[in-house]
Amino acid sequence: MTVTAGERNRALFLGSMGGGLEFYDFVIYASFASQIGKTFFPSEAAATRLLAAFAIFAVGYLMRPLGGILFSHFGDKYGRKMMLRISIAGMAGATFMIAFMPGYASWGLTATVLLVVLRMIQGLCLGGEIPGAMTLITETMPKRRGLACGFLFMIINIGMLAAQAVQWAIEHLLSDAAVLSYGWRIGFFIGGVVAIAGFFLRARLSESPAFAEMEAHAHKVPLAALFRDNRRAVWLGLFITGLGAAAVPLLYLYMNSYLTDFLKYDPDQVASAILVGIILFSLPMPLAGLISDFVGIKVPAFIAALLLAVAAIPAYVWMHEGVGELMPAMIVISLIAAFAWGLGPVLLTAIFPTDVRYTGVAFVYNIGFAVVGGLTPLIATFIIQQTGFTLAPGFLLALFAALATGAIFLSEVLPAKRG
Repeated sequence: MTVTAGERNRALFLGSMGGGLEFYDFVIYASFASQIGKTFFPSEAAATRLLAAFAIFAVGYLMRPLGGILFSHFGDKYGRKMMLRISIAGMAGATFMIAFMPGYASWGLTATVLLVVLRMIQGLCLGGEIPGAMTLITETMPKRRGLACGFLFMIINIGMLAAQAVQWAIEHLLSDAAVLSYGWRIGFFIGGVVAIAGFFLRARLSESPAFAEMEAHAHKVPLAALFRDNRRAVWLGLFITGLGAAAVPLLYLYMNSYLTDFLKYDPDQVASAILVGIILFSLPMPLAGLISDFVGIKVPAFIAALLLAVAAIPAYVWMHEGVGELMPAMIVISLIAAFAWGLGPVLLTAIFPTDVRYTGVAFVYNIGFAVVGGLTPLIATFIIQQTGFTLAPGFLLALFAALATGAIFLSEVLPAKRG
């Protein structure tokens, strides 16, 4: 089956939209958690409201593995395109409803329950979104699958930057009262508009040629086939995912609290360093993937992961030398992490065969990020509080990078089928 250049470009662009939207939604909800807590929870205690808001955030996050299993089941049976349209439709509907739904003052407990349900729907849809996009674009662009995955994850990180920009604009253009009243809803409205546009644009997607070739032989239960025939790839995939699942929260999502609370660094300097770090973590990813298209995935992925394992602890030691050293340390470790995780996603798509690729990628990606991504900041904080050892995040990052290095060495890269 021949794929035209237009079909490849559409798959790359439209497949990447949902990934960017996921991180946009992730940051927007967390950024406005205080306002969401005041809108949907009756408690007079600010800490209680905030805790409740983040608990609902966690519910959506924990639904992702279930969503990955559900969407990948049908994606490996009936096609990748259909699931990507359904996932973005679900995200659009849930995001818009959050934007316009009345709060506790108007609807009482019904509003709170509905918020939980909508976050669960978002979690389900997002659990199938990125693995589905990874599968579709790499199967549509097999000769440039590294570049395709690198571009996808660059757009995912740009979604995180877009959310920060929207939050900054809302909070600087509106008063505190206006942000609480309607301003936070603007962020969700923007996300909903993007998702609706993605739904209609994805009608132009073509089905993956690799899936089209094996559709007649699809498994009745792809998850059962995955664990029956590909258990080794599942275990290796979990360890490979652990690298990205540790790097993203430890270096960016958790870094602000870590540096300001434990090292007492200036918040403005910390914010600037993290912003530069995210940009430098994102932009080289397509280049990392392109390199793998020419020299193979395994060797550069192994070297980059090993380099991150070696550099993680020295980078945190460097950060400890003073706030003036924070920016250069973040630049160096972000560039290394960009190449280490920039090659991880394409490697995940390359260790599973076509008949269970969506299922395999969805399982290891969602479980890895739910467990490692969710627990590493908690573990790092616990160690610091109990022992005072403030280098704990660096040791955790080094540990997961080392485990990924071993998994990459043991992995078997399957040849790409030409599209």
